[in-house]
Amino acid sequence: MRRLRRILALALGALGLAAGAAGAAPIMALQDDQLPNLDGPVLEQRLDLLAATGTRVSRLDILWRDVAPTRPADARDPADPAYRWGRYDAIVKGLVRRGITPIISYYKAPAWAARLPREEASAPRTADGAAFIGAVARRYSGTFPDPAGGTLPLVRRIEVWNEPNIAQFWYPQCRRQGGRYVLDSARAYAALLTAGYREIKRASPTAIVVGGVAGPVGDSVCTSSDSSVGTLDFAEVLVRERAPLDAWSQHLYPIGSPLRAYFVPSWATMPQLTRLVDKLRRGAPIYVTETGYHTSYNRYHRYFVSEAQQAAWVDETYRAASRYPRVEVAVWFNLQDNPFWTGGLLHADLSRKPAYDRFSRLARQGTLPAAWRS
Repeated sequence: MRRLRRILALALGALGLAAGAAGAAPIMALQDDQLPNLDGPVLEQRLDLLAATGTRVSRLDILWRDVAPTRPADARDPADPAYRWGRYDAIVKGLVRRGITPIISYYKAPAWAARLPREEASAPRTADGAAFIGAVARRYSGTFPDPAGGTLPLVRRIEVWNEPNIAQFWYPQCRRQGGRYVLDSARAYAALLTAGYREIKRASPTAIVVGGVAGPVGDSVCTSSDSSVGTLDFAEVLVRERAPLDAWSQHLYPIGSPLRAYFVPSWATMPQLTRLVDKLRRGAPIYVTETGYHTSYNRYHRYFVSEAQQAAWVDETYRAASRYPRVEVAVWFNLQDNPFWTGGLLHADLSRKPAYDRFSRLARQGTLPAAWRS
């Protein structure tokens, strides 16, 4: 009987995937990277601020080292006393209560799970990284007890890591072999994705496992450990390693108009990416889980545009996404400017940029597809 229930759950999950992939207009969504830093009434106010934009989908980064500063005795068990879920439980419940569907990502391995414990961006050990994301999936499977009473919400869309092709999030990217450096991150990530897929499906059979989560890198440069791997090269390795996934996540920060930028990765090069994704899972949807434009110089982006241009390119982003039926969602990053990121819809003082109203109009239009309501 248990096996039959599992088969039915997997079948329903597959139907959900198919329904989503056949959907029409893309969803315009929004991430607020400040949510994991807040608690209590301040968090509730911030969630209200996010909901006021009209977004019906939002991406949430779980910082693994904050949840598990010490090694759990049973890493697969979300109830292990080493885990500290309180803040994330509050965020997930707050999003769902406001009608916002979460996409969960995770990164930042704790020292005990890192391959290179002294490196903040160290790649995780595969078994540890897979066990943790399995615990995340189990906690938000829609059946796990809420310590406050009742059950915790279901989160179906779970990304395995964040930008594993960039040294800032996954180190090393390359390893020395003989007298030269060779690409390493894609192979190591494929192992994590394979193990993580298995753990997620075991914990929550209807979950949609989102792989790739690739940062906006065009060409591979492998001259040191902290180089970077191009999006297409990264995807090709995942194909070679036969890594499983249900959807591909891509980050796009085009230089120039969304409709005219032509370098990899950009909206114009989506067909190249889609062909590779089809080799991983034919027809798998594409989630653009980060995109946007900055309105002033900052540490991570020297390229920026005027606020009027940013607003116009919110509309163009939607039009660009609409050209590709496989793109189900485009997540604008971020809600608010900060000293390191100036692509927000709000200034640092919370006043609105012209892009805010453009985004809000697009986020509210149409009906959220049924497959995205959980």
